[in-house]
Amino acid sequence: MSQESEIKCPSCGKWSKWTNKIDERCPYCGAYLDAPRLQYAEQNRLNTEKVRRDSYLVINETDDPIVQMFKQFVNWLRWATFFGISVIYFVIVIVVVLYGLVML
Repeated sequence: MSQESEIKCPSCGKWSKWTNKIDERCPYCGAYLDAPRLQYAEQNRLNTEKVRRDSYLVINETDDPIVQMFKQFVNWLRWATFFGISVIYFVIVIVVVLYGLVML
């Protein structure tokens, strides 16, 4: 049994039956009844896909909790190493530039 309520369409201003679904549309004009919530859900889905794509090891829902924690740790270690090496290179460049300026 679904809970039904009424909501005023943000586009046409008419009252419509609403079952609190994200992708529900107005029967009069076809606009989404809760567009901000739909955009938020879509942005969350895109962010989740981006995180999965950027990960070294893909974490599946079917993995055991220990395996998921291990994969998260390996992904974190990979990014920490990448940024740590980048900082080291940046410091080396600064030292070389400062050394060049001092030796003039």
